Amino acid sequence: MASLDQYSLCPCGNGKKIKFCKCHEHLPEMQDIYRMISGEQNVAALDRINANLKTMPSEPWLLAMKCDLLLRLGELESLEETSAKFIRLQPDNPLAKLHRAMVAIVRGNTEEGASLLLQSIADSGETIHPMTAMVGMNLIEFIGQRGSILPALLHAETLLDLGQPMQQVGMSAYQSIVSDAQSSSLLRESIPSPVDPGDAPYAERLDEASSLIEAIRISGAKTKLESMIREFGPQPAILQALLHCQLILTDGESAAATCRKLTQCPDLPEHQKVYYQSLAFDLSPQSSGISLKDDLVVYTIEDPEFESKLATVKSLQPVPVDQLKEMLQMMLQEEVPPKVAYVCTDAVLQEQFAESEPLRVGTWIAFYGKQTDKPARLVALEANSGYQKKQIDSIKSDLGLNSVKRELIEQLHLPFVQRISSQVMIRQQIPDERRLALSDAIKHLNTEEALDIPLECLGNQSMREVAGKAEYRVALQAVLLSWQARNPSGFTDADFDAIHKRLQVSEPKLSPELDVFDLVGGAAYYWTDLANIDPQSLIQLMQSSLTRGIASMYQPLIDRAQSTQWPEELRGSAEYTLHNLKVRVCSDPNEAEKLLARIIESGKKLNVSIGSAIIERFELLSMLGRHGEARVFMENAVRENSSDPTLMRYIQSLMQQSEMAARGNSGLGGQSSAGNIADAGGANSSGIWTPDGPSGSSPDSAGGGSKLWVPD
Repeated sequence: MASLDQYSLCPCGNGKKIKFCKCHEHLPEMQDIYRMISGEQNVAALDRINANLKTMPSEPWLLAMKCDLLLRLGELESLEETSAKFIRLQPDNPLAKLHRAMVAIVRGNTEEGASLLLQSIADSGETIHPMTAMVGMNLIEFIGQRGSILPALLHAETLLDLGQPMQQVGMSAYQSIVSDAQSSSLLRESIPSPVDPGDAPYAERLDEASSLIEAIRISGAKTKLESMIREFGPQPAILQALLHCQLILTDGESAAATCRKLTQCPDLPEHQKVYYQSLAFDLSPQSSGISLKDDLVVYTIEDPEFESKLATVKSLQPVPVDQLKEMLQMMLQEEVPPKVAYVCTDAVLQEQFAESEPLRVGTWIAFYGKQTDKPARLVALEANSGYQKKQIDSIKSDLGLNSVKRELIEQLHLPFVQRISSQVMIRQQIPDERRLALSDAIKHLNTEEALDIPLECLGNQSMREVAGKAEYRVALQAVLLSWQARNPSGFTDADFDAIHKRLQVSEPKLSPELDVFDLVGGAAYYWTDLANIDPQSLIQLMQSSLTRGIASMYQPLIDRAQSTQWPEELRGSAEYTLHNLKVRVCSDPNEAEKLLARIIESGKKLNVSIGSAIIERFELLSMLGRHGEARVFMENAVRENSSDPTLMRYIQSLMQQSEMAARGNSGLGGQSSAGNIADAGGANSSGIWTPDGPSGSSPDSAGGGSKLWVPD
């Protein structure tokens, strides 16, 4: 920790150096406390601060240092009390607002935390307090875990605009968010800019609100925009500016409502209406009418033979209790785990794949034996639509539950897109030559299921039922966009083109001459007209699609890139990016290994990091049984790329595992630790689950999913 002198920033947090701050007369005492903190004498320093506060209860530097110490010591209650006093005495102090923001975030009040953080940044001017990065990252992590991906992205972009060292922290958060292919791509791109209001009567006031947003005076801008809506009505430009404010203040429900209002604006083109409706689905599935209702219920069991009866039901497959234990504890506030647990299944694809015994996995049930203070119980999550409802209804009939006392604990809302990616359990080995056919069959099964589920946003009708009805055209296109933006495993852009045709709607195609991302955000990945795209725009779209894992667009981008006449200055980058795309869709491990070799060579010419490609090729060679070649390749790669941080971290990890193996705790063996590409086109790439398969495997780990650096 650096020393404290008169040219250091004052601990009070007003942004001035101590020499020019009114706190300067206390410099000797500050230095004594600072030395104690530097020597990790935190408790003694806290005692010294408290003693000073008895005679100087309003000194901001004392309150600031006390807040900092309490935060280090994890004393949340005391921090809340002290930070409240700090901000009451210093309402415009940026540091006081940061401490209050931190308390609000830890307490789960993200709207207050975001508002105070943004106020602190705005009040700080050019001197941003270092604590801003910590508060910002805590907010981003907290709201990200709660599914508020787009607000987290906007806060990461805010940190990026603050210069070093905030820029480095913001970039780390930004890259983590945009590369998470499990999240909707609509939530991982910034929202469009407001449309030009022209000479509208509210144009001048909108400019004022925009200036406030640019100055990060978000709460003031929000108040002004809401006043304008009351006076001028829901104008698109006002709503778009308000949407930004609501999102960065982490108010997802209000943001979703604003998106729905934008969908009703007659002046917006249809493609923007579809985008905003789909964004509303992602921001708040329940209030936007695209969630499915499941009932968490408990049956009181009096039959002493009931547990034995469970084991006789063929459509119930036992699962380890530990898989449900944590979830049940959270849902039921139940410390005692169930005696047994099952997943519900039904036989599917019997005509084509009966020999593999495919079973579609649905919901779950858990049986609790009789306890001292509680009777025997069966807890179940009962779906109210789709194949899972048919499964649970059949099982209830088999177990005689229709005449048993049923208690509704809670009604849960599940986003539609999570329900339609069913897993299929394969009980017998699948021949390699049949895996692709099985994957296609499962994809077809999931598609047909999705088209038949009634949705509130479609008037409680299914997509199939509203096909061709003009009044549901925008909502139907929005559902399809929301589905594709979730990157469903195994689905391609051609699959979604076919679904659009079946439902009698067309997918928008926007000219690349427009700023498509500023028109429709993340929908640009699917709606940009590739037939008329220029080379520079194409390579940018390819790189961005790779970074964000837009898997359904890989093949169309490959096809377009291969037919493009690349100018000389783009040829090297285009070749590198094209190989990256190809390895993502490659189902032949031998071909994937060759592509990785080309990626490494292309990367060397471009002087970009190739550590990830080296690692994947090494693991793939090992998996193919070419261990000697793999070893020689890695030895050469380490010599030639000894400064590559990704490669060095991997080597360090291998060495640690080797040491553990030598102690008899574990072993590397000769097999690949990843094996991603070998599974491409196989079971895990299409929602197939096998009882002996790796737990927690990600669908995106298949299909040649190499995590390669791409130049943005």
